Formats: sequence, C-alpha cells, structure tokens
Amino acid sequence: MDALSKLQEKNKIHSRHQRNASWSTVWVFLLMSPLLSSYGSEFYFSVIKNIQIEAPHPFIVLFGSLCFGLPLLAIGDCILFKRVNKLLLLIIAEAWFIWFWVVNPLSWLAFLPLIPAFVILQIQLPQIRTGK
Repeated sequence: MDALSKLQEKNKIHSRHQRNASWSTVWVFLLMSPLLSSYGSEFYFSVIKNIQIEAPHPFIVLFGSLCFGLPLLAIGDCILFKRVNKLLLLIIAEAWFIWFWVVNPLSWLAFLPLIPAFVILQIQLPQIRTGK
C-alpha cells in the first residue's frame, strides 16, 4: 500500500505541473496578443477593406508588448488573487494596452494599467513576504 500512496502522490504532483504548464501557455498567448491583434488589424484593413492604414511596425508592437506584459506578468505572479481573477484582470489590461498601443497612438496611456498593478502589489507585499 505504501508504494501505491507514493505513486498517487507523484501523480498529483505531475498533474499540478501539467496544469501550471497549460496556464503558462495561456499567459504567453495573452502576452503576445498585442502583436497578434496588430497583424489582424493590418490584414483586416489592407485585405478585406482594401484601405491603406498607417500601422505601427510589428517590432515596435512586440517591443511595447514585452515592456508592458513582462512586468505585468511578474506582478501578476506575485499578487495573491485566484488564478481566474488574475486571468480576467490580465485580459482587461491587455485589451486596454491593445486599444491604446495598436489602435490609437497614445503610447503613454497604454502603460497606465501598470500603476494599479504595482499599487496592488505594494498593498499585498506584507502578506506575500509572510507567505500567506
């Protein structure tokens, strides 16, 4: 029976690692969503609508999404919310970023969601340090 309980514990650990790996894929996809939406809007306007638009270069969109997304993901990894709440907040923040970075050229306003994320992190920092 001892061998079966050890095997059951290993299976639990393995399934937890599998869930974390699948969530990591979701986080990376959301991190890259500004670049994907940039490609989508360029395709929509140039091919379907046949309108020439002045879109930002994909490298600029990639650089901006990494400068926005990586700190946001690091802060999101530390804050003490449920995973579903983190996902919902990340989707809202990414939609905000896409709107102001890709669609409208208001780059300073695109990075605004980093401020509330940092404030939430600072509020929860004592709880994070104690490990609760």
